[in-house]
Amino acid sequence: MKPKIPTIRVISDDCAINIGQVIEDGEITSPGVPHYVHIGEWVEIMPVMAVREVMQLSRLQRGSEDTTSLGENLFELCKELSKRVIKWNWTGLMGEPMEQPYGRPDVIEELSSDELLWLVNAAAGQEVPEARKKDSDTSENISLATAPNP
Repeated sequence: MKPKIPTIRVISDDCAINIGQVIEDGEITSPGVPHYVHIGEWVEIMPVMAVREVMQLSRLQRGSEDTTSLGENLFELCKELSKRVIKWNWTGLMGEPMEQPYGRPDVIEELSSDELLWLVNAAAGQEVPEARKKDSDTSENISLATAPNP
């Protein structure tokens, strides 16, 4: 299948899993040690956000004020992301290629919380503004903040 509008390729070099991170009362008190697990990898994202995805993000931000469970909200968010994350060349923590995410919320559910947060930000277009390239005619590389070399 070919998308009707161009997708955006986002370089995943700055996607980190933080080992030993400490969160107290909803705030990060110790950042832990970042491990950049997707250096040299990318995701292709459909740059159109559905209203349902915006609603899911809003519910997650409200947190305990919302009556819907966190698990249910995360499931729905993964479902919405699986409609916009068209393909990737991501590998798992053991280096094996991951299954393609399009139409597969179960694949996105297998990500770590750090990877999911990175993906949500990338899909929402929250890349580092200076790194954005402004060429909407073709799929483009958008390089996020440069990650340190592992």
